[in-house]
Amino acid sequence: MSVQPVFSPEVAKRNGFDFLRLFFAFSVFMAHFGELASISVWWPVSSAMGVAGFFIISGFLITRSYYRSAGLRDYCLKRIRRIVPAYVLVVVACALLLSLVSTLPAQAYFTDKDFYTYLVANLSFMNFLQPVLPGVFTDNAFPYINGALWTIKVELALYAFVPLLALFLRRRPGFVLGTVYVLSCLFDHTMSFLYESSGNELYLILERQFLGQIRFFVAGIVLLFYFDFITKRHVRWLLPGAAIIFLLRYFFIGHWMIEPVYPIAFAVLIVSFACYFGKLAVVSRYGDFSYGFYLYHYPVIQLFLCVDWMRNHPACLFLICFCTVSGLACLSWHLLEKRILRRNASQERQQP
Repeated sequence: MSVQPVFSPEVAKRNGFDFLRLFFAFSVFMAHFGELASISVWWPVSSAMGVAGFFIISGFLITRSYYRSAGLRDYCLKRIRRIVPAYVLVVVACALLLSLVSTLPAQAYFTDKDFYTYLVANLSFMNFLQPVLPGVFTDNAFPYINGALWTIKVELALYAFVPLLALFLRRRPGFVLGTVYVLSCLFDHTMSFLYESSGNELYLILERQFLGQIRFFVAGIVLLFYFDFITKRHVRWLLPGAAIIFLLRYFFIGHWMIEPVYPIAFAVLIVSFACYFGKLAVVSRYGDFSYGFYLYHYPVIQLFLCVDWMRNHPACLFLICFCTVSGLACLSWHLLEKRILRRNASQERQQP
């Protein structure tokens, strides 16, 4: 028997997912601002928690998008149009414009092999191969151009995983999702154990990649397939239980008893919040700025630290960075992202 995900029609029209994505993007911004500027910044959501929230929402919405697409080609084109244009823009813009703050003269900068390695590595989503540009941000605490881009390759891998996963979800979705979830949790636990035992950061890096993050993505899919069961029939006890697990994990990070159920608990909280606070859908009227905010925040913070503006005035530095990132995100949405999405949607309607 074919099994389809459930998604309430009224929730599909009004939900708080865009608000949550913007909130998680801001949380990552806050974490990176404190880290890069060497400033103690308190914010209740860490960068890891913000990224996990992104993956949960993606699991829910992207899987739903797959089932609503006309076919595999339609699904892939939607994902490419949403992810690639702004990503290419930020990579190329950083490579070109940051030559102005490089310690190298322009000729040496543009003829340096690291410049071209950076472009090739980052445009192919392998930013870890060349995260720096020649002579750029060398006096900053970290020389990385855009340390937030590592999640994009994981996101794309998760998108590619959806069609394959869907083949196995036709008959026994619970068993398949549970198996993938457990395997991902085991991988995460193993990498964490090896890192704590050896101190080798390679294990920590591997834990953050596809196999370690897929548990959050699958948690979002679980909420999609069992939406009514979780958010309507049993929400009275599942929601408080999820909140307790989340708080325990928040105050006791990494506890082996809490970690395996944390992604599901977090997913229950996120989807329930998005569904029961439909008024937050008002954020969507102005645009979907979360992706642009996420892409541009890291190099903007690095740039202002590099030119040493307001370094001794953290509040002013934060305000300048926030306003600049917000402005770039708005421009990116209205001048690039929205236009590409709208143009391709128009082309699809014109096709027979």
